[in-house]
Amino acid sequence: MSHPRRFAIVGVVVLLAGLAFAACGPSSPAEKVAQTRSLYSARLNGFVVEEEPIIEEAMVEAEAVAEGEEAGEVTEMEEQADFEPVAVSQRVLLDVLIQHDSNEKLPGITVDISMADAGGQEKNHWRIWFDTADIEKANVTQFTHILEDVSYEEGDGFFVEVRHPVPEEERGEYKEFAAGS
Repeated sequence: MSHPRRFAIVGVVVLLAGLAFAACGPSSPAEKVAQTRSLYSARLNGFVVEEEPIIEEAMVEAEAVAEGEEAGEVTEMEEQADFEPVAVSQRVLLDVLIQHDSNEKLPGITVDISMADAGGQEKNHWRIWFDTADIEKANVTQFTHILEDVSYEEGDGFFVEVRHPVPEEERGEYKEFAAGS
């Protein structure tokens, strides 16, 4: 085989390998985000449930009871006030750990959070954006997120994940895809 012919064959092989390698990469900005996003992970480190009495409702009830006492009446509301617990608002503080194993960083990541009952039935679902611009590769970073007005019952649990893959029709619900398009 002659020297120029050998170089031509090697050149064609290198060109084909380059084209094949380019075909394996992300084909659009959204695909690049999806590929980078797949290298992120989140896990729940714990949660705390806080309860506060709902002040407005308690104030209205107290005023109604006070007006009934002034009139010398025992109202149905006053009778109920002795037996019904005060309404409370619940909020949950989630301790979420996020890390990535990518040389590329996303400015933030949407984490899917779900709440399930003791039997594993999902009760609620949230998609929460976390600013991850400063997270370096392989470093675990802790975030605290507060879920307001949660109907938590003993035995309920919370689960977090960086969902992958995200179907194209749902990408509009994930802020990082908007940034990458």
